[in-house]
Amino acid sequence: MNDHTADRSHTSSPAVLGALLYLAAEVLEPGFAAKASGTDAKSAGAGTKADAAVSKLNPRDQEILTEVELALASQLPDDSPAVTRTLAEVSSAIGFIRSRSEKPSLTAAKYDARRADALTRIGARSTKGASVWPPTSQTAVQRFGSWNDALKAAGLAISSVGRARGQLRFDAAAYDTAIAAFVADCESREAAATYQSYTEYAAEHKGAVPSAAAVRKFYGSWNSALASAR
Repeated sequence: MNDHTADRSHTSSPAVLGALLYLAAEVLEPGFAAKASGTDAKSAGAGTKADAAVSKLNPRDQEILTEVELALASQLPDDSPAVTRTLAEVSSAIGFIRSRSEKPSLTAAKYDARRADALTRIGARSTKGASVWPPTSQTAVQRFGSWNDALKAAGLAISSVGRARGQLRFDAAAYDTAIAAFVADCESREAAATYQSYTEYAAEHKGAVPSAAAVRKFYGSWNSALASAR
């Protein structure tokens, strides 16, 4: 079992939504998390800052934040400062997203690229047999049925990039998104992005991404597929 399987089993749906909102803020404003936490998030005062931000959230978003806290506490049982710091960042990100006049959108490829950065910042790594927050984009797809359904549940604008629920054929954007997400996931785990590992990745996601054979046929070679994600 790898982190995709564990995510499906143990990361709650509200915690997945929290990850979408958290990384949407990072895409809109690179470095947002660091600015949101600041030096105070490294001190005992971080709890006060986080509590103040939470008080401004609606009940549904407070539930999201609570589930994120549970996920973080589970994966970082010996690092409460990191949990507190990240919660301050997530609550600020939710407030930032909700305050915008227009709902932002988010592609799966950008989400996974920012996820790799977030795992490093939080001090977590994707490992076999462990549930990791933020979860992969494919966890969101599998939890909500499609990427756009996940965005809608999070209160974000749907994306024009991706594959609709039940669609049997993948368009060019869906191939690019799948490979970019796969490569970002491999990098976060410091694993080789091989044809065989993608074969296993596609099998785990059961039709949510193109098969390895389809990817190689679409790009002409596996190396060309990987080059599209660089």
